[in-house]
Amino acid sequence: MSVRYDKLWILLIKNKMKKGELAKAAHLSSHTMTQLNNNRLVSMSVMLRLCKVFHCDIGDLMEVVEDETN
Repeated sequence: MSVRYDKLWILLIKNKMKKGELAKAAHLSSHTMTQLNNNRLVSMSVMLRLCKVFHCDIGDLMEVVEDETN
């Protein structure tokens, strides 16, 4: 299973926010931003800080998907 943060990026666009502004508002390091950009797992505390910025639930920021197998 893996994660996708497409919902986060859609929220970012809807709020007319840049990734750098998000990093500052949620106190995210450049490493964490790279993890998010590459659909890698991040800590629960990161997800909660993002929820606080957007006043939303974790499910509004990400989705868990089955890995595609051939």
